Amino acid sequence: MIVFDKDWIIEPPFDLEHKRYKLLSLVRQVNVLIEDNKLYSAMRLVGTELERLYTLKYNEDAMELKHSRITGIDLDNMSLKYERVEGYKDLQVIYDICDEAIYEFEDVYKNIIRDWREIESNCSITEIPDNKLLNSMGYIMYIVPNSDTIKIYKYIEPSSFKIDWNNFKLVKVCEIENTMREISKFIVTSESKSDTYRFFRFDVKIKSEIPPFNECMLPIMQFSLFNKIKHGF
Repeated sequence: MIVFDKDWIIEPPFDLEHKRYKLLSLVRQVNVLIEDNKLYSAMRLVGTELERLYTLKYNEDAMELKHSRITGIDLDNMSLKYERVEGYKDLQVIYDICDEAIYEFEDVYKNIIRDWREIESNCSITEIPDNKLLNSMGYIMYIVPNSDTIKIYKYIEPSSFKIDWNNFKLVKVCEIENTMREISKFIVTSESKSDTYRFFRFDVKIKSEIPPFNECMLPIMQFSLFNKIKHGF
């Protein structure tokens, strides 16, 4: 997975064109991930970078104060007077590129979400063989029509849905033959151990090349199941 240098924006040289070149390189790296449908990695990368940029932007007043010197008191406005000290021009470059980077990465993030929703719209999640309202554990089956096998994952329902969906873990338990008989057999065997388990099938209906499993399809299945359990639809 690509990892950005977290200090790229605050390290010298403090030249706006140099910073823009660096920003362009970072955006290009994310776009390559998007083109390859590695959407989860792209989402995490951009999300982390935006958090850093927002933190920098909204701490602007504190940063400016560190680069200022009190020179007196404005009695008319009841405020302190400040004078910029050496290094303030460098700080301005940082804030200028920070604003540009936020704009660029927010735009890239919209593209990631657009592609994510397009792929998600070509998948469906269904509870089988019947609906259950409450449980503590269940299974989801990853089903691609032309695949010889079905991947089956176990989940444990979270104690609170205040967690982020990406902290809702799916654990692979087995692969079975891609037939209705084997699906039914797995359900019957599992229900013999407990009648509270829930079973879901996640059907991939994408007609073109299937996006990478770990970098795209598994996270989308994880996201879909989390919301299915949380909201009930």
